[in-house]
Amino acid sequence: MKNNSQNMWDELHTQKRYQLKYPSEHVVRFVARNFNDGGGRLLDLGCGAGRHVKFLAENGFETYGCDYSKVGIEHTKTILKEHNLKAKLDVCNTTKLPYEDGFFDGILCMGVLLYNPPKELKMSINEIYRVLKTNAKAYISVRSINDYRYINANKSSKYDTILDEKDNDLSNSENGAYIHFFDEDEIYKEFSMFKDIEINQFFFTDDYAKLKNSFYNITLTK
Repeated sequence: MKNNSQNMWDELHTQKRYQLKYPSEHVVRFVARNFNDGGGRLLDLGCGAGRHVKFLAENGFETYGCDYSKVGIEHTKTILKEHNLKAKLDVCNTTKLPYEDGFFDGILCMGVLLYNPPKELKMSINEIYRVLKTNAKAYISVRSINDYRYINANKSSKYDTILDEKDNDLSNSENGAYIHFFDEDEIYKEFSMFKDIEINQFFFTDDYAKLKNSFYNITLTK
């Protein structure tokens, strides 16, 4: 088992497939809908190779990025330098964020929390809540139990799994990693401290529609 170690993420972020260039259209819509004046202090939590940090910085936000992978952070620094952009970057764990209470106007966390086992997941959600301002919003993306990866995963509970896709090139780079899958009941349970929870489910297919990628985008209001 890879155990979602820092070394695992450093290795993955050396691969081109994890160095995505363009921002997610879902992120663009969320930011446009909630921060259309281009102002505010925003955090990309689990910023990876920096595509959303770049997007936020070039649109006038006071931008912060945080990731477990040192390689991801270094790649983000390179992108910012190439485009003459600025952001505050930190290597950190989602369970203990290096920011003051009520520090951010908004947080992005795309495809990150799902790699946390139950105890760390709860700690990470508590940290997101802590560093958000009152009435501020977080935008979270997690995988659904309808996702193709869930079918073959080794399950210790309904939501807790070890990925087992050895024969599938689309996901086997993460084979052996822990993944926490979600349904709506699990979302409402884990994020119950937030005063408003908006859930939207999306999916797309790969390999001539044989593989269904299914995920939830969740908008949370503190």
